[in-house]
Amino acid sequence: MSETTATPRAPEEAAAPPGAGPGTPTSVLINFCLADFARALLSGLITSYLMVVFIPQPTSSLPVLLPAAAVTFAVVRGVGSVIDAVVDPLIAYVSDRAGGASGRRIPFMRWAVVPWAVSTALLVLTPTGHASWVNTVWVSVFMLVNLVSSSVYLVPFYALQAELVTDTHRRVWFFTLNTLFYVVGSAVVFLSPIIKGALDGAGLSELDAWRATFALFSVIGFVFAAIPAFTVRERRWVRFEPAYVPLLSSFRATLRYPNFVVLLGAYLIMWVAFTLFNATLLYYVTMLIGAPESFATVVSGLAIVVGIASYWPINALARRFGKKPLMVGACLAYIVIYAAIFWYPVVLQVMGSTTFAVLIGLLIGFPISVTNILPAAAFADLTQYDTIKTGVNRAGMFFASRNFITSLGQSLVLFVTPALVALGSTTGQATVEGVRLTAGVAAVAIAVASVLYWRYDDRHVTATIDEYNASAQDRVDHSAA
Repeated sequence: MSETTATPRAPEEAAAPPGAGPGTPTSVLINFCLADFARALLSGLITSYLMVVFIPQPTSSLPVLLPAAAVTFAVVRGVGSVIDAVVDPLIAYVSDRAGGASGRRIPFMRWAVVPWAVSTALLVLTPTGHASWVNTVWVSVFMLVNLVSSSVYLVPFYALQAELVTDTHRRVWFFTLNTLFYVVGSAVVFLSPIIKGALDGAGLSELDAWRATFALFSVIGFVFAAIPAFTVRERRWVRFEPAYVPLLSSFRATLRYPNFVVLLGAYLIMWVAFTLFNATLLYYVTMLIGAPESFATVVSGLAIVVGIASYWPINALARRFGKKPLMVGACLAYIVIYAAIFWYPVVLQVMGSTTFAVLIGLLIGFPISVTNILPAAAFADLTQYDTIKTGVNRAGMFFASRNFITSLGQSLVLFVTPALVALGSTTGQATVEGVRLTAGVAAVAIAVASVLYWRYDDRHVTATIDEYNASAQDRVDHSAA
């Protein structure tokens, strides 16, 4: 059998939805979700703590490692994200056309595991411990390796997520499971300041303590990324035919659905806000609220506990009311929280810093769970909807199109965020007004996202899929009879 020849379908499989797996067992899905734990570790380190290392707070003993730190860091991250955005559709195109013995998604994940994990650790292992253009080159190279290798792993991973589960209700449950692993991984990442503090107290310099923390989590991330890549048998659970649609035609076709464009716009703007918030959370806790650095872990822990407790209600409410009302409601909750951080001097007059920080953790847990679960499930719905309408499974291109647009948006944020955080500084360190401004920008972005989510027609998409699945099952039952 050639590399581009799909496994022939048995007669009883012919009526199944295009690209659908024959009821993937829960044990396989759980194993597959380990990749989301790895994603939380490897991506979370960079999102939440890389800027902390390269743009130190005024009270930190960290050296400034990059010349013109705020500008240099912004350019390195921003340009890297632009390149990453361009690479995503290429990876999706090749993945959609593949058809090897191990499947068309899993081989990419296998090749990407090592460079993704190793580059995460090497980002902070700069050659010198002071501001140097040698460090700039080092960070630029390994940022590019990290972004490209993470795309080679994640674009096929996202596509396979959509292909493993085809029932719309079970899909919400599956993305809840993915979110659980991602949230647990995020909880582990949020221990970084505590681990760094312990290493610092054990005699390491603050810079070496951060380096050791990055190395530790990179090793753990490697293990959890490798398990699904080398154990999930894609061809057993997913039936597919390679999609020989030209690259540009496939990309344009993906953007032809108004529902997809609306959802994509909302998702893009939402992640603009998330990128701002996640990159500056440690600054919010220490510089605005006035709590110790380790208290960021407490805030994150509370959010995680509330978020996990919200999983069952979210599944029940989504089944009853659909995804859209919950996504809009979550955005409104974000607006309140971000606005409170922006107006922190007023809020601190009403309550103490500890109470304020605790409330952030308690209130943000539910909307985080909603926006981690439901938009991802909605994108998977649209992927299956397109497969039903066209008969061609281009799941990779759907998720690459999403990543392409959102990466371009996040590139802009990555250019702007370091400059905002260090607004008014002449030393490259963060300032109170700059950190505060990021919360205001995030609140405005989420407000726009809520309007776009309201325009998403969730019921039409899910009704089409449910009707198709039901008719396919009827044909299978009739054939068996």
